[in-house]
Amino acid sequence: MGDFRKHLSIAREKLDALTTAYRNKHHTVVGDLGTKVVEQLIEADAARKNLHFGRHADRHAYAQKEFDNETNHAMKRIWFGYGDLGYDGVNGNRAKEVVDNLRRVVGFFEQRFGEKIEPEEKP
Repeated sequence: MGDFRKHLSIAREKLDALTTAYRNKHHTVVGDLGTKVVEQLIEADAARKNLHFGRHADRHAYAQKEFDNETNHAMKRIWFGYGDLGYDGVNGNRAKEVVDNLRRVVGFFEQRFGEKIEPEEKP
């Protein structure tokens, strides 16, 4: 699945589902989907270079090489949020932190791709 449009479409779908989950206070889902949105955006970026990653470590290495420190920091906070919310899913503050960092990441990729990713209704 090394297709830019396919990965971008998946990222949008998961971002839309995350918006609904956050609104409904399904915090563990926010952690899961936040990570998946980031993974799909990295895959979309890599697909533009005909690259595809099967391992998380490969995505992390690519991100460190290709993206600025602020974006990488936001992505790490989302990835850590996945674990934190998996163990402490009722933590609405941690879910909000995932959403806030995801907004930064999505903004970065919107500029990089030159198109809107964020759903019309934000969490």
